Amino acid sequence: MNFNIKNPIIAAIALCTTLAIGQTTEEEEERLNGGTITVVKPYDPTISDAFKVKSNPSFNDTTKVKKKPVTYSIFSVPVASTFTPAKAGLSRLKPTQKAKYFKNYARLGLGNYLNILGEFAANFEIDRDSDVGVFFNHNSSQGGISEVIADDSFSDTSLDVSYGKRTRDMNWGITAGARHQAANLYGAYEFTPNSLTEDSDVGFNYLSYGLAGKATFFDSVLKEIDVNLRGTTSSFDASEMRFSAAPQLGFDIMETEVALGVEVDYLSGSFDTQGLFPVLEEYSYLKAGLNPAINLYGDNYKVKLGATVNYLDDSEASESDVFIYPDIIASYILVEEKFIPYVTIGGGLDMNSLQQFADENVFLAPAVNVIPTNRLLDAQLGFKGKLSESFGYQLFGGYRIEENRPFFTKDTGAGFTNGPVQPYHSGNVFYTQYGDLNTVLYGATLSFDVHTAFHLTLNATGFTYDVTNGDAFDNIPSHLADFTADLVANYEINEKWHVGATLYYVGERAAFRESTGFEALDSFVDLNLDVNYKINPKLTAFLRAQNLTGGNYEYYLDYPVQDLQIMGGAVYKFDF
Repeated sequence: MNFNIKNPIIAAIALCTTLAIGQTTEEEEERLNGGTITVVKPYDPTISDAFKVKSNPSFNDTTKVKKKPVTYSIFSVPVASTFTPAKAGLSRLKPTQKAKYFKNYARLGLGNYLNILGEFAANFEIDRDSDVGVFFNHNSSQGGISEVIADDSFSDTSLDVSYGKRTRDMNWGITAGARHQAANLYGAYEFTPNSLTEDSDVGFNYLSYGLAGKATFFDSVLKEIDVNLRGTTSSFDASEMRFSAAPQLGFDIMETEVALGVEVDYLSGSFDTQGLFPVLEEYSYLKAGLNPAINLYGDNYKVKLGATVNYLDDSEASESDVFIYPDIIASYILVEEKFIPYVTIGGGLDMNSLQQFADENVFLAPAVNVIPTNRLLDAQLGFKGKLSESFGYQLFGGYRIEENRPFFTKDTGAGFTNGPVQPYHSGNVFYTQYGDLNTVLYGATLSFDVHTAFHLTLNATGFTYDVTNGDAFDNIPSHLADFTADLVANYEINEKWHVGATLYYVGERAAFRESTGFEALDSFVDLNLDVNYKINPKLTAFLRAQNLTGGNYEYYLDYPVQDLQIMGGAVYKFDF
């Protein structure tokens, strides 16, 4: 067993202890409401969104002005009436009727490329302290991307069912779900020996399923526990199972808040079909970890001082190791709400998985290398605040050191094959190759909120990369952008009309192809508009225009996305 405590981490801890600033503690998890369960489906950017990047920006700025989401809200917000009839008047005005809440909704949309969107969310109250929630989502397209020869259709369908219960001592809930992804490997290399035709069968699919449970305890040393069991299979005979459990404990010692996180994460998988690059047929990892921390508070500061200890066992290689990382977060209020410096110094052992890779880039080879990533250092220094009630900001810089960081690379296809040509023989699949990556990042976030009707958020981040120990792919940061930016704006014109806009910019990227080397992917700007019209309290019509400016850009090498997409539809809210 090797003990792996890196010098940069020790240096980072020493640096942090010289800073007299505090931490922004993590927000408390929302407790289950026994009266109702709101079905929430977080956005998960995948191939399902018409083969185009649409990652909603995520901000860690507690001082920024919140914006309304661009998507239609399930529930209407009631406006309280404070009207008092005039004493001298003989006629009395009726008080404004409050908007009605609805527990369920259905959404249906249809667009060009024969894109279909369907959603259904329902909440069933069993009694005053327990509920059942159901969420169904379907997104599909018949394809038709310009200059693509093979079939480029896809579909993504998921179903989740949850149950929640509230008692005097605890809240708990369980969720079961499944997801089916089907797509086609249409992005062939231009000069591949096995060219694709209209009749080429390049279809494949992934099926994932899972069961999860979470419990939150009151007045107990054990604060909460999360348990997850997930499985993934593919039409190329790949399979993966993952189990994780994460109890969280908390208590006070001499009036100091102490927290202890415990983690167990087991991952195993196998590949019955190999691609052009041979990989291990089986993999199995066990990670166990402890995360002790103390939280210190003052009038102007918050500090979290902790560390993460991870034990990793690689059963296939018969190897084990221990990793230690800092876990330090601090912030200090120099000027109330206007200027708050902060620092975070952390790291971690990231358990990469087949499901994670398929969620990010579904066009994978039948078998890929699955190796954990060692994030030795992940530090950020910045400041944030509000210059006015309508203007929030955040400026930051960071540095990250990663060992065994995965990169997506591509091949040129098979020159000679044993037996019939397979769907992955045309230079149309991605492999995972690993290298060590040092990243310098810097960026800013600006948010505007004008009279509660107009909201705008701008986020921009620049990156500088240094890749080592990636000789197999020429130390190229394959498919990593040097600059990204996104802008989200929405405007509530009146109670009937609502307009939203999102704009994404992704800078130039280098992509690596085996045998040919480096290739450049152009930058692109992707603009989307969303218009909603509220016909009545239950029915809302929507019209979406996506990729107004990007054209058939390539987010991944050889895979152009759908051009301008127009979709219209409606959302219907109701109660059973």
